[in-house]
Amino acid sequence: MKLIERVANAGELAVDSGVIGLAWRAEQHWPSREGVPKQSENPPMPTTPRIDLRPGVTEPVVLMISRRQVEAGDIASVLSGLKPFIATREDAWLYRGQMSLVVDGCGQDPRELVDIPEVRDFLRLLDQQWPYWAFFFNQVDDSIKLLGSCVCGAAFPGGGAVEIDADKLGDFLRRGFAGMNAVFDKHGFPEKELESMSRGLMEVIEQAGML
Repeated sequence: MKLIERVANAGELAVDSGVIGLAWRAEQHWPSREGVPKQSENPPMPTTPRIDLRPGVTEPVVLMISRRQVEAGDIASVLSGLKPFIATREDAWLYRGQMSLVVDGCGQDPRELVDIPEVRDFLRLLDQQWPYWAFFFNQVDDSIKLLGSCVCGAAFPGGGAVEIDADKLGDFLRRGFAGMNAVFDKHGFPEKELESMSRGLMEVIEQAGML
């Protein structure tokens, strides 16, 4: 499979070969591109909505955030790399429910990601400034759980445990649904798909034990 890496600032496309499977495989293939999601080539937009959104990921994209970006609070470079995904109807449709969230460079830290204050602060910024995560994040891995835990946690006793604040969770979901609705409204996507994605999001939250 051909993979395309979009360089947001330069506007150029760099093509490489390989397979994006799991998040750590992508980290090894592209260690130098921070905060720029990895994309596969754009086929034509299908004429009918995909109905298997929850079960699988067919066009995987990895949103890789580096430790350097986290420590510097460099949300701007991450947001810049995300702009192309919502820019066109074809890209938005292709990559709905396909994105995995990865925080790179913390492997030597014995703490879980939710136990690192800088990671929590950074992902809170991502939630506040990019509400489209509910449209693009996949509903298969722990991406939504990680984001939600960092954003909605009231206490972090350690070992990856999180005490969820119900009010924060409500605000988190409202932002997510608003961002999802905004993408559907902008591009005129089918209402039936919106309902399916919304149900899937609530299932993820429930299965993560956040409700």
